Amino acid sequence: MQSALCSSPDTHDWDPSRGAVRYPLQLRVTVLAGGHEYEALTESLSASGVLLRLREPLQEGQQIDFLVEIPAGTLEFSVTAAVHCSGRIVRSYWNEGQPFAAAVIDEYRFQ
Repeated sequence: MQSALCSSPDTHDWDPSRGAVRYPLQLRVTVLAGGHEYEALTESLSASGVLLRLREPLQEGQQIDFLVEIPAGTLEFSVTAAVHCSGRIVRSYWNEGQPFAAAVIDEYRFQ
């Protein structure tokens, strides 16, 4: 999976009920779920959730841990940052033959 970056928030469709601005970023992610490791790309990312494009589907309700690498120059970071997140899958679906999963981020910390 290739990664492309975009540093402007998706504010034109911002919905106040979401609680956080979503950034349309495609960043590499390593997901740990059910004792397995998966590769993914973010489609959008906020402080409270993430939309993941995967190679294999994840199940709704599944607890996940994931590591996102944010390269220097993205979101005004001057150095590369790694963010460890814990959360759960709240929606899982297929689009054009590709599995996607939306997750709520319950906890995160920068490393």
